Amino acid sequence: MELIRYADINSDLYRHIWVVGDIHGCYSLLLTRLAQLNFSPDTDLLISTGDNIDRGKENLETLRLLNTPWFISVVGNHEAMALDAFETQDGNFWYVNGGYWYDSVTEKDRQEATELLLTFKQRPHIIEVETSSKKYVIAHADYPDDSYDYVKQVDIDSVLWSRDRLLGSLQGNIHPIRGADT
Repeated sequence: MELIRYADINSDLYRHIWVVGDIHGCYSLLLTRLAQLNFSPDTDLLISTGDNIDRGKENLETLRLLNTPWFISVVGNHEAMALDAFETQDGNFWYVNGGYWYDSVTEKDRQEATELLLTFKQRPHIIEVETSSKKYVIAHADYPDDSYDYVKQVDIDSVLWSRDRLLGSLQGNIHPIRGADT
């Protein structure tokens, strides 16, 4: 059973911390938006909620962000599908969910993409950012418990896939998580 990995971010080290969800290989669109926000790679941090790949056309460019000091990402279900495809040698589920790009790049680019995707075996599933007044908990899909505790082992499938809390909140059923502000 895979254990949930956590990371914590010291917010005092950054001017701004931005969070982006589901880039899905839309690298140029991301850079355009960051420019509109006056994002500074020297003083700001961008946290991705995962799903950096698939669907868009700039998947490798997006993965290369992992090599920059101003970008950090949790594992999303698309990264998990890629890792599963590598492990099982069966990429069908990943491919039908957007992973088909992987076979359309050059062998050199595929090798680089593989190396970058394999780093998600060590990347966090959950990132905690604490400021002077709030504690933010960042995961791809959900934190599947009503009480947050750093390094608490929770269901990994819910962290990667669950939409229950989101769908409930859209219907007015807000279920806050004790120990986290958002």
